[in-house]
Parts: sequence; structure tokens; C-alpha cells
Amino acid sequence: MTNKTISDFQTPGQALKYLLTSYGWTQDDLAHILTISLKHTNEIIKDKKPISIDIARLLEKVSGWKAYEWIMLDTDFQLSKKIEETKEKLVERQVEVYKYLPINELLKKGWLKPYDDINGLNKQLHSFWNIPKNKQLDFSILESNNINIEYRKSNAYKNSTNEINAKAWYQMALNHSKKLKVESYNEKGLRELMSELHTFTVMKKGVSKFLNELGKVGVKFVFLSHLSKTYLDGAAFSSETGPVITLTGRYDRVDNFWFNLAHEAFHVLLHLPKKENSNMVFMDDSTSDIVSKKEKEANEMAEKALLQDQILEFFEEYLGYITEEKVREFSFLHKIHPSIVVGILAFNEKVSYSTLHRFKESIRDKIPSKYKADNK
Repeated sequence: MTNKTISDFQTPGQALKYLLTSYGWTQDDLAHILTISLKHTNEIIKDKKPISIDIARLLEKVSGWKAYEWIMLDTDFQLSKKIEETKEKLVERQVEVYKYLPINELLKKGWLKPYDDINGLNKQLHSFWNIPKNKQLDFSILESNNINIEYRKSNAYKNSTNEINAKAWYQMALNHSKKLKVESYNEKGLRELMSELHTFTVMKKGVSKFLNELGKVGVKFVFLSHLSKTYLDGAAFSSETGPVITLTGRYDRVDNFWFNLAHEAFHVLLHLPKKENSNMVFMDDSTSDIVSKKEKEANEMAEKALLQDQILEFFEEYLGYITEEKVREFSFLHKIHPSIVVGILAFNEKVSYSTLHRFKESIRDKIPSKYKADNK
């Protein structure tokens, strides 16, 4: 009989080592006593083999501790080992996933829900990326060019931009777009709508009305906050059910919203219909000074839709002293929001951006909730 109880040990192996020391036995001695092989004995002592009922009965004779106590000790150990193995697998999976995705940010934004185990994480990731349950998740594909992105980004951010985060943002926008119901795409209808764009900027509930009209001509709209290191203002892309425009609201300003909306709409009209662009995702940072031919075309059409030439011509004689009254006069005559008037003047260096503060309005609150893919 020993001086300790079996509850003093965390594993069967620890208890057996104590017995060998107490009795002065070797592993070979114990193997002979239990009538099992030395290899089997060694594996039990190293906690590599579980304790069977037969072995537990024999150990009761050797140690004085009851057979059920040996079984309980082994069961507790096997359960704790299983829990640790599960934790290790989850950690390994998280290490792999974190290499490619900003999981903490996705959780904070509500794009993913909190999970307790690897199955919970995998299930959500399969759903997020629309991957069949029976197919292995392989995040290395995110480093490939499987998503054809034309990314307009600022020189200031070109070295810190994370294009994998941008792909995750695109996927979230695509996922939310599938929840929206719109009419079949009508190119002519969209052109007509864009010719009236500026009038919606001064309407009561103009944002809501315009987005509703956008749906009537078959274009889906998604409002989705940007992910870190993407520096995105918006995007335009095709989906199985038609074109999608997505804005981030990175700058919560009336002029920024309407310009970016117009810019993406003209990507839809000018570039997505072309065969070579059918799988293209146009992603835009409006602060970028790098402008491709396609971006220049979208910019010029957006400027035209928001009456840039008329604004610059009207205020030419007032440069150096542009009053609020003159801004509101033009706004009233041409049915365009004063923030857009000042925004265009500021962009063209005719006034300071600080002038915008007089007309500052949040745009985020004017967007109906059905278009919002998150609440950030």
C-alpha cells in the first residue's frame, strides 16, 4: 500500500511512476507482474495507451487503489487531452486563417459571429466564401488572381494596401447583394437616371428615392464599411443577378457620397458591359492621384452628372469671395446640393475644404437599413 491517494496524480503514468519508485521496481518488473509486454507497459507509463478494465483490475492488486479509481483517473486524463488537442487544432486553424484574414476585425464588424471551436469557425468561413461543406478551405487562393481587381489606390497608401482584405470586403459586399431584390438590368434606364442624378441630391429623402430608382433599373446598392488597409471608397462589379455598386462611407460627406455613387455607376455603364471586363471588380480610393483611362472616363462622367462645368463657370467671377448666398443661389437654380457645389469648388482649388463645414451633413443616416451590410 502507498502513502498517497490516486487523486494526487493527474495521469495514470504519473501514478505508475510513483509506484515503481515506491516499490523499487523497474518497468520490466511491472510488465512481468501484470503479465503484459514491456512495450505495452512503457506506453501506459508514458500515457500513450489508455487503461483497460482488465489492466485496472490488475493494478488494484498491485497498488491497493480501486480499479474504478484507475479507470476514473484515465478517463479524466483522456478527456483533458482531447480538450487540449481540440484547442491546439483551433489555434493552428486560427494561425492559418489570421495569415490571410483580419478575423478580429470581421468579428467586431459582425461579419463573423463568435465561435467556440474549429467547427464553428470553419462553418462560418465556408458560408462566407460560398465554399461547399465537403470542400477543403484553402486560403492560399486569396493570394492568386482568382478575383480580377482593378484597384485605384493613392500613392500615400500603395505600400500598405492589403489586397486580401480588399477581396474579403468584396466577398462581404457580394454576399449582402444576394439578399437584395431588383428588376432586370436596364442600361437605358440607368443612363436616364444618371442624367437626373443631381436633382435627387436636394430632394427630401433623395438618397432613399435614388437608391430605389437604382433598383428599378436593375442595379443593386450595398453600403459596407471598409476593412483596415484597404482605403476604399467604393466599388462596382457584376454578379449573377446583375451589376452591384458598393460604397463604404469612408468620408461621411454629402459631396463624397454622390460623387462616388456617380463614379461607380459610370463604371457600370461604360466598363462592365465590355467582355474583357465582365469579371472585373473596380475598386476605388477617391484620394488616388493615379488615374487609368477607365478611371478618367468614370471621373469625367461623374463630374458631368454633378454639373462641374456649370459650377466652375458660374463662380469664375466670384473667385476670392464666394459667399454662402451665392452657393445657395446656384444650388436652388440648378437643383443640386450646396455641399456638392462647394466640394467641386474645393476639389478644383477654388475654395478651401473648410468651407464645406457650413453645409456639412451626415449621409450615413440617410441610407435605408436594407442596403447596409453592417452597422459600422
